[in-house]
Amino acid sequence: MELMAVLGYSYMELALIASTYFFAAFIKGFAGLGFTTSCLAVLVHFVGLDRAIPLITIPALAIDIILVYESGNVRASFLRFQKLHLFTIPGVALGLWLLSTAPMHLLTITLGVLIILFYFYSIASKDFSLPSYLESTLAKPVGFVTGVLCGMTGSQLLPVAPYLISLRLPRLEFIQAINTCFTFLTITMMIGLTYLGLLHIGAFAVSFIGLGIVYGGTKTGNYLGQYMSATLFRHVVLVMLLLSGVALIALEIFK
Repeated sequence: MELMAVLGYSYMELALIASTYFFAAFIKGFAGLGFTTSCLAVLVHFVGLDRAIPLITIPALAIDIILVYESGNVRASFLRFQKLHLFTIPGVALGLWLLSTAPMHLLTITLGVLIILFYFYSIASKDFSLPSYLESTLAKPVGFVTGVLCGMTGSQLLPVAPYLISLRLPRLEFIQAINTCFTFLTITMMIGLTYLGLLHIGAFAVSFIGLGIVYGGTKTGNYLGQYMSATLFRHVVLVMLLLSGVALIALEIFK
């Protein structure tokens, strides 16, 4: 009972958090879908947005650092996209200020909208290509807006993912660039959430322990992905995320 008081979560909440970690990591390993977006889409229903965001920071950071390390060419990628990465920092600061001051139901609805946009983005054509002369021009606003949305809702994918995909980067360069951006977002989030008192010792302990569950889920997804249709599974998960986004909006509007 004392342990539960220190952590700040009930046994039921801890079981649901662990299950969500495994689910989000599994679909990350199986179908490559974003861990944070998948995790938030489920966790918000159980613990609320302001308690869910701190729980994803440490697992997300661990995944990002591993992918950055494995994809190589860290220095060259950072120098090319340094404006994008650095402008996420003031964006996150503004987003966290909104998280601490704006009505929580509006932020939850915003997350629902982002999840729905992520669904349509994921099934849309990837044929759009950004002219090279716009890469530098758009880097600052894309980084800043991504930071604001991340600070408000915890979701990291928009608009940075479409921006980087439209540059037609080779696979490893894309992985390096987007996960370096995620690393900047997550570290800034951790500092800000700690300052706001949201990333407390209980959230830190739960998310740190959850690293083992995330690792197991990712490895399981990678293994089963060799024997099952990743395309079919991806579509099923995307529909589930879409329904979750719609549910978030509906529940906040009609409660």
